[in-house]
Amino acid sequence: MKRRQVRLGGLMHVLRYLAPELGPHRRTLALTGVCMLGVTAMQLLAPWPLKVVFDNVLVPDVHSSTLVEQIPDGWLLPLVAAAILVIALVLGLFAYGQSYLAASIGQKVVASIRYRVYCHLQRLSQSFHESAETGDLLSRLTADIRMMRELLVNALMFIVDRSVAIVAMLSIMLVMNWQLALIGVAIVPLLAMAITHYSGRIKAATRRQRRRESAVTQTLHEKLTAIRVVQAHAREAYEEERFSQQNSSSANAALAATKLEATLNRFVQVILAVGTAGVVWFGATLVQGGALTPGELLVFTTYLAALYKPVRKLASVTARLAKATASGERIVDVLETRSDVVEAADAMEVGRFRGDIRLDDVHFTYPGGGQVLRGATVSITAGTTVALIGASGAGKSTLGNLLFRFYDPDRGVVRIDGLDVRSLQLQALRSQISVILQEPLLFNVSVRENIAYGRLDATEDEIMAAARAANAHEFITDLPAGYDSVVGERGGALSGGQRQRICIARALVQDAALAILDEPTTGLDNVARAEVERSLKVLMRGRTCIYITHDLNQAVNADRILEVRNGVLRDIGPEALSAPRPIPLGLAT
Repeated sequence: MKRRQVRLGGLMHVLRYLAPELGPHRRTLALTGVCMLGVTAMQLLAPWPLKVVFDNVLVPDVHSSTLVEQIPDGWLLPLVAAAILVIALVLGLFAYGQSYLAASIGQKVVASIRYRVYCHLQRLSQSFHESAETGDLLSRLTADIRMMRELLVNALMFIVDRSVAIVAMLSIMLVMNWQLALIGVAIVPLLAMAITHYSGRIKAATRRQRRRESAVTQTLHEKLTAIRVVQAHAREAYEEERFSQQNSSSANAALAATKLEATLNRFVQVILAVGTAGVVWFGATLVQGGALTPGELLVFTTYLAALYKPVRKLASVTARLAKATASGERIVDVLETRSDVVEAADAMEVGRFRGDIRLDDVHFTYPGGGQVLRGATVSITAGTTVALIGASGAGKSTLGNLLFRFYDPDRGVVRIDGLDVRSLQLQALRSQISVILQEPLLFNVSVRENIAYGRLDATEDEIMAAARAANAHEFITDLPAGYDSVVGERGGALSGGQRQRICIARALVQDAALAILDEPTTGLDNVARAEVERSLKVLMRGRTCIYITHDLNQAVNADRILEVRNGVLRDIGPEALSAPRPIPLGLAT
């Protein structure tokens, strides 16, 4: 598992990785930009009707423009009121369009990123999934990705929108009175210092918060999945105490980030108040000296308030941007993870396997673990059922992992029908190997969908035929909705034997040339075991089967018995199973 951690230039790195998701929405972005410009134009026009009222109605002797003098008596105030109403209506329309279009883009971008990350996770090797925490991945797929709407749409549009408004308003203010304008922007360096100082601390605090939230999600997933074990050991109070500690830690981390954000907002408000006080003081002096009309001062202070509003909001946007960047780095970290198992550029798509298997001098070590195979060499003829026995941790399940190419050997070659599995397309390889695990895994969908998962284009007749062959049709038809019955999470609505027989039906529908049976009857009672064994005999017929077991009765019924000992595969006969020297057997690894 190769992972690159996002380090310096986090925001730009995240944008380079995820901003292309905006590409398909160029037209909608353009319409959003038009609405944005419309909003800005109306905001620029908004204070001018009030200037007319101040300078031509309330203080008529101060200033009167030629245009205003041409308006008939009694019409000025109605026209000003109408102008205010029209500006408000147009502003509302543009604002609605901007808000709706931005929300539309945001939702689609979030869905697109989530799909991209999910697809990437689907193709990462087993070494990644065995080391990653499910709760953390769920947190990245949900909460972290939702933050991308803030990063790629809300924050960026706010910055572009307000930048246009700020440039326009500042230009008008400079034309009206450059001295007042300079006083108004003199506080910008202080603002920049405050925002720069706190944004980095907020980002670091958010990283800590997201890590602790992921830990909470992982605990919830793990304990709810194992609720039977928790209750069977009467450990509810113990788990509640552990969760309370994690929950409090997450809350404290969130509070620390919120405290930093509130401190930044307080500094920004004080700095903006200083700028406003300076403009009002100096502006009033200019009005008293006749250099500025009351209406012009009103327009100026209105623009200043509008200018400061996005600057004030910029503090909170900066905080949200820091949080979103921290989440974006977690997403990019996943997307930059590279699988240990990579399909070759010239990988072959082969027809149906005969089922010959050969290992040539195979050495293999699990990541972070010890070496389990040391020069293993063996040939298995097509159509043979091979029982694979050995001590727990000896590496019995490793053969299946290598055949599926979940892992690649450190040294040596794994071949099927004489072909190195590394030279084959992964889909072509894995679609021709079925697997029955010790824990039967079903999805929370109907029985029909679970069986058809073995081959998505299977017909109704083929699904039912597979169920009959797996000795499952009778109990399926007894279910409330028959084949349409939903089996619950992980098949919880069914017994262990019923779940296993549905898994066997799924393998029969798949009709693969090879089958790997990994302790398929462990944990079942005698009746269920007998039913499953009858189903397995149907599955094994005409296929190459690797039967991983610690059941000696199953081992002696195989065509051939292989023992994994000290990393080497060796043939043993049935007589060896009854020899005085006990063969160390254990659960599959």
